[in-house]
Amino acid sequence: MDTAQSAIKKLDGIVRGARAILEHQSFAESARAIFDICRELTGAASGYVALLTDDGQENEVLFLEAGGMPCTVDPNLPMPIRGLRETAYRTHHAVYENDFMMSKWVKYMPTGHVTMRNVMFAPLNIDEKTVGIMGLANKPTDFTDEDAETAAHLGDLAAIALMNSRYLDAINQKTASLEKALAEVKTLRSLLPMCSHCRKVRDDDGLWSRLDKYILQHSGTQFTHGLCPDCIRELYPDEADSILTQMNSTDTAKDPT
Repeated sequence: MDTAQSAIKKLDGIVRGARAILEHQSFAESARAIFDICRELTGAASGYVALLTDDGQENEVLFLEAGGMPCTVDPNLPMPIRGLRETAYRTHHAVYENDFMMSKWVKYMPTGHVTMRNVMFAPLNIDEKTVGIMGLANKPTDFTDEDAETAAHLGDLAAIALMNSRYLDAINQKTASLEKALAEVKTLRSLLPMCSHCRKVRDDDGLWSRLDKYILQHSGTQFTHGLCPDCIRELYPDEADSILTQMNSTDTAKDPT
């Protein structure tokens, strides 16, 4: 492949990586898509993406691609930041080793780990701090500086995907918190304190007023005044029947239906 074709292929891969960030909200999905693109462009057969733990001492593997090779490492085994991986974390740059099994780094491999012909690590950098790593291994030929540059660019996209995912999580948490607060306010506003003796109500400013005045202020509803049949019988026992008869006649005249 000539230089022009190689540049076009790399640019296409970066565009696809950027698109993956827009297509996926979760970091796990976008990181897997970006990793697969990086594996395709560099020719690596296996690898993983991991994030730095809160204490900054270990890697937490998001996913592992063994490339069809047997791997019996306990997935719960700690992954301390050391060896060639530590160099990527410390320098914030992509690094690689093309004769890994004969390098000084091989002593850090746990029992049962996939045999690695060569290894490359690309950091995920946010605000000049490496917060994760993309590991690539077992390219049939040697890794090159061009591979490292490609992996670095895609590592940057993975870091953007991580920031985007964390931002969306924060927005969702804040939205849920606001919705809960609004529900609580609605519940509180539906409770209207009323005096059990005089039936006045207390408004949001702590002032007491007649119920009809409160409803007028808050809804625009105006009240007309009169007496119900029970109160007429209580207040005017002797004239109650006559008054009620007259009221019924008046109501009938107003509504002949």
